Amino acid sequence: MDPIVRDALEVLLVVAVGGILWSAVWRVRRGEVTVARCAACGRTSSRAYEACPHCGASMPNR
Repeated sequence: MDPIVRDALEVLLVVAVGGILWSAVWRVRRGEVTVARCAACGRTSSRAYEACPHCGASMPNR
């Protein structure tokens, strides 16, 4: 592969990943994304889990 093409693809990948991260952080800061917290231990967890991965307590807000 031509080095110029490889470098251009690398730059495009870095810009795309940066845009995705910027968008995610911006949505969190605006309050569009809320973080699920375990009621028992208070640590963050995914809403996809039935139980907290840290303490094993049931996650009722699925």
